[in-house]
Amino acid sequence: MKTKKHAFTPALDGRLEDRLVLNGAHASGIVVTLPGGEQTYVPPAAILTTRTYNSVLVNIHKATQQFSRTPGAQANYDRLGAQIGAQLGRLPSARQDGLIDYVNSSLQFYGTNESKQLYSDVRSTVVSYLSFKVLNGEAAIRKSPGHYFSDADIYGPNGAIFNQSQLG
Repeated sequence: MKTKKHAFTPALDGRLEDRLVLNGAHASGIVVTLPGGEQTYVPPAAILTTRTYNSVLVNIHKATQQFSRTPGAQANYDRLGAQIGAQLGRLPSARQDGLIDYVNSSLQFYGTNESKQLYSDVRSTVVSYLSFKVLNGEAAIRKSPGHYFSDADIYGPNGAIFNQSQLG
């Protein structure tokens, strides 16, 4: 004789509703104070987390290291451009502002033996770009849980990217 299996009966316990409310909180933009004291609204699409910034840098580093192990044919430059472009596209307004085209057009000037210099130059370009966007109130950087090597670009006495804590 087979025992009857109990069927799942859904119950509304309110947890899903709480989760929706919490998720909605992250979907809104923020108001930032610029160096002159002016406040401006930064939309959600222009908010970069430190986790994403770190991931972008790590993946660009991987791409440049892979490139250094190639013969340097045009297909290798194309693949490098696609990989770097995909990562830069994760930065606020990078496509619209032409950052990807700017970086990809300079890749041809680097040989496969110059991968460290290539990564350094791309990273400094990203830092300059983000500094400009944040200083003008066009983007904001939100601290993610955890500590990443790239946080040094943003926080602390040697932070190259402007942040709110440097005002006061």
